[in-house]
Amino acid sequence: MAQPHYNSMLARGHGTAPSFNPSEPRELPRYFTELKFLFASCGVTKNAEKKALGICYVDYNTSEQWLSILEYQPYDDSQPALPYSYDNWKCAVISPYPGTDAATKYSMADLDQIMGKAARTDIKTIGQFADYYRKFYQVSKWLTDSGQIGSLERDHFFRNGLGPSLWSNIQH
Repeated sequence: MAQPHYNSMLARGHGTAPSFNPSEPRELPRYFTELKFLFASCGVTKNAEKKALGICYVDYNTSEQWLSILEYQPYDDSQPALPYSYDNWKCAVISPYPGTDAATKYSMADLDQIMGKAARTDIKTIGQFADYYRKFYQVSKWLTDSGQIGSLERDHFFRNGLGPSLWSNIQH
């Protein structure tokens, strides 16, 4: 049996190694995209190796969760063979994380959180305004493009995030 390609893979924690923070679930698809490129550059092609290496770059609790997924289990001669591929396992890993599905990337709650934080901050500088605008635009564009809000609603929501004092200054 050929030796796994562990020696050519990056060490966990290396500056360019893939990483995933469970508190940022939307980054999970990016994690798997980075793994895909790393596997290709290191010649990793076997399902079992990909699964084993897929858990190497995450924290202990996350790796334990991912190991417990049925699709991770290797073939076992004492049980019926379950031919779960790396892609089956990857789909099973991604499914419970909110915001990882393209259809549910953002929600109105995300937009509401951005508006509320900006309104409570009382925007005073161009930097604060620019930060609010970038975050608002990212989420509102997706919601508008996906038909969840209209452009009039979007504009109304944007104004609500400006807070009363800034809005008053803008009007006068």
